[in-house]
Amino acid sequence: MLYRFLVGLGRPLGWAVFRPRVTGRAHLPRHGGLVVCPNHLSGFDVLAVGFAVGLRPLRSMAKNQLFRRPLLGPFVRSLGGFPARSEDRLPGGIDEAAALAAAGEAILIFPEGARRRGRSRRPRTGAARTALAAGVPLVPVAIRGTDGWRRLHRWQVVFGPPVPLDDLAGLPPQEAAREATRRLWERVTTLEAGL
Repeated sequence: MLYRFLVGLGRPLGWAVFRPRVTGRAHLPRHGGLVVCPNHLSGFDVLAVGFAVGLRPLRSMAKNQLFRRPLLGPFVRSLGGFPARSEDRLPGGIDEAAALAAAGEAILIFPEGARRRGRSRRPRTGAARTALAAGVPLVPVAIRGTDGWRRLHRWQVVFGPPVPLDDLAGLPPQEAAREATRRLWERVTTLEAGL
């Protein structure tokens, strides 16, 4: 509820200030669970992807440190965030992400795990493991401009077609996750190069 209210309230402001250009939205399934996987440039990436997705709530996997802060933790959780790892009786991690996706939720996971801060990071397998476990689409996303928010750079968000995963069903889970991650990251970097 709070997520929809804030996205609805923030859309006009985001449009006026950052002039987002969104393409490929047709690649997002309208119903059912999915895992949305963008590159990670800044703390504004969550807002840019939320803006691009529209009013459908995104459940974001976030670093555990956010949930340890007295005011920030409950606020992030009220917006649909959950920890990257289960901790202190808080559900989280891949199991939580897969359960939410299987229940029809849209999950946001940054495969790089952290903001780039000037250097590329090797993608992690968590997003692929979530999509494989839940049997939902794995959607690559590229973002540009969110790291230039002080200069009010235009945000660009492009969604690609879901990564094919059906042929990975017979592989051992770790091997399937590595191959799905390789395919995902290849698509993300191709989309990013086109921005």
